[in-house]
Amino acid sequence: MKAFALSMLVAAGAASAQPLVLHYAQSPPLQYADTRGVLTGHAATPAIAALTAAGIPFIVRQTPAKQQLVLMQDAAQEPACMLGWLQTPERERIGKFSEVVYEDKRPFALTWSGNPAMHDEEPLKDTLTDKQLRVVVNKGVSYGVTIDRGLLRYKTPTIPSTADTQQLLDMLRRHSIDYFFITEEELEEAVKASGYPASHYKRIYFSDLYKGYERRLWCGRSVPDETFKRLNAAIVRLRK
Repeated sequence: MKAFALSMLVAAGAASAQPLVLHYAQSPPLQYADTRGVLTGHAATPAIAALTAAGIPFIVRQTPAKQQLVLMQDAAQEPACMLGWLQTPERERIGKFSEVVYEDKRPFALTWSGNPAMHDEEPLKDTLTDKQLRVVVNKGVSYGVTIDRGLLRYKTPTIPSTADTQQLLDMLRRHSIDYFFITEEELEEAVKASGYPASHYKRIYFSDLYKGYERRLWCGRSVPDETFKRLNAAIVRLRK
């Protein structure tokens, strides 16, 4: 587990306070360590700014998403928040979510260019109820409440996977799947890294899905309520 001591901010009179651990998984451009090893990104920058403004002592630690899930199950863990997670009812049962630190652009499904079975700007239901379409859903990943609930409501046949985005792009190029859900921010970086032109893929937007995913800090119960309130107040203040 790689740790980056980005900042150790000590509020007045809190020199002996146990610092909050900010866990993140490398996911450019939302959250990633730059060439200096400093955490940055669309979700990371406002989160760090809020912690700084609130005077909350913290350190940053790179932790795989799966390990973050394990840590959240441990009620005795050190005070910690997981960066960039989406709020779901299941996750709320074991932790508390901050105010929004970043809202993604409009979500979509990605398919291979020329796929005749998928059509842009149709209702989400039309895609999720098509039993002939092969969709990959990554285990433990939320795609936002609307999509998550739709997958369950319409009993969409899914292919469970732990594949990373590069592997999913390869599967699309081979036409072995029809689509998977991804954000604009994630796709930009993935296509660059793949070495293949963006024209190999096609975005499928949904006529009833406009709001982007809301990224928050998912904090453990060990984070004191007073600290959590200060964090939220700083997030709201900085977003104005």
